Amino acid sequence: MPNNILTENPENLDPLINTIKDLTRVISEETILLKTNRPKELEKFLPLKNQLMASYQKEMTDLNNRGGLLGGGNGPALRQLKQESRIFQSVLTRHTRLVKALKTISENMIKTISNEVVKRQNQTSQYDAGGSKAANKNPTSITLNQTI
Repeated sequence: MPNNILTENPENLDPLINTIKDLTRVISEETILLKTNRPKELEKFLPLKNQLMASYQKEMTDLNNRGGLLGGGNGPALRQLKQESRIFQSVLTRHTRLVKALKTISENMIKTISNEVVKRQNQTSQYDAGGSKAANKNPTSITLNQTI
């Protein structure tokens, strides 16, 4: 029997599997918050998500240092890792689509508001009946935070 860490000790995948499950749960919760128009509540997940991402990176590095999945066989831990990874990718894909859609909606809304402000400002700076330029009696200002 080859000397393979994964074959001899399949529970080495347990920390990675648990991290993937936790990340899947956190991202699913974030998706629910976005769908229910509560983006401000996403902040509470940030520390946990950062910790889980660091753990995921560490576990993946450790796995790579142990030789990766090659030679891991078809053990139960390996099958569970593959299953959890597929679920995680599916949740992550849905979350990414939602975030991109919300970003596009927000950007379009800001552009529309900006265009309307410019349109209204231009209407007030036309020439009056005497041939002189009319003063803008109702100036409108708009400040946009470009951080999205």
